[in-house]
Amino acid sequence: MKICQIVASSGFGGLEKHVIELSNELSKIEDVTLVAPSDLCKFISERVHFIPFDFSRSRHNPLMLWDLLTVIRKGDYDIVHAQANKAVSLLSKLSPAISAKTLGTIHNANRKKGRPFKNIDHVIAVSKAAGSFIRKEIPMTVVYNGIRLNLDEQKLTKRQLIEEFGLQPNKPLLCGVGRLVPAKGFDLLVEAMKKVDANLLVVGDGPLKHELESQIKRLELQDRIKLLGFRNDVPKILSGVDGVIISSRNEGFSYVFAEAVLLGKPVLSTDVPVANEVLDKALIMDANVEAIRQKLDELIFNEDRWCKLMEPVWKIGKDEFTLDAMVGNTLKVYGNLLNSVS
Repeated sequence: MKICQIVASSGFGGLEKHVIELSNELSKIEDVTLVAPSDLCKFISERVHFIPFDFSRSRHNPLMLWDLLTVIRKGDYDIVHAQANKAVSLLSKLSPAISAKTLGTIHNANRKKGRPFKNIDHVIAVSKAAGSFIRKEIPMTVVYNGIRLNLDEQKLTKRQLIEEFGLQPNKPLLCGVGRLVPAKGFDLLVEAMKKVDANLLVVGDGPLKHELESQIKRLELQDRIKLLGFRNDVPKILSGVDGVIISSRNEGFSYVFAEAVLLGKPVLSTDVPVANEVLDKALIMDANVEAIRQKLDELIFNEDRWCKLMEPVWKIGKDEFTLDAMVGNTLKVYGNLLNSVS
């Protein structure tokens, strides 16, 4: 297959990570081109044909639409796959003038995000929640984002983490991971920890860092809660904790959820995708301080029950959350689309 991936955003957030990993893996077995802002080039395999493109212009700019149409027609692709709202919006406008089959991936559970998909042949949703905003007459498949963990690399033990970060010994060790922004709800988790006799590591950086530091100091939790900042060794840290807590007020696809599941770690989460699609209801909590406190008290001191509830989820993770599973499921969508009758 000749496949063209399109993404309009820069940086290396969750969306860009997804597109880069998908393109690199697909290129091992298919002919793959990526049309993207130039700064993504350094992350791309040499097997991928990279076409730098200026997406800074308005999605309604006729010159940009013409430039993108020229690129697509020149490539003579079998599949053109746009990732996220702006790229899908552009492809939707161009779809009537393209002979290739068109796909779009919706990455967020947001009603407005579903609007540009009306002229796309098929939609991939990264969660059931995201897919619920696609009109029912448009064919749609859920393909969870996948990750690849190096499970052979050195792991940190709970004892090492306790000693390294100066936490209180002989207590459950929990971890939260994510940008320090309101959406992640770390302020709720920190407040809940005041009445929970456990330690907490928070991995991530962001604009709320100083506010969270002040909150931890006000609650006198400096010896039980540590903000670690940005780390590029999250799996090593997760390997030594007793459980992972997702306290988000809203979420797209949580990579830390997938990492925790693949590492065999128990998880508690607020009612956000993808956790709410695979976790037992007993592992889901409302996004408020008291609900989080109650759920922590209920399960983190009952490891056997927590792990028992997680067993089906760990199996799902092996089947759905690996990079190989994501690539395989995406290829199935491509194949079915190419074999469908127009």
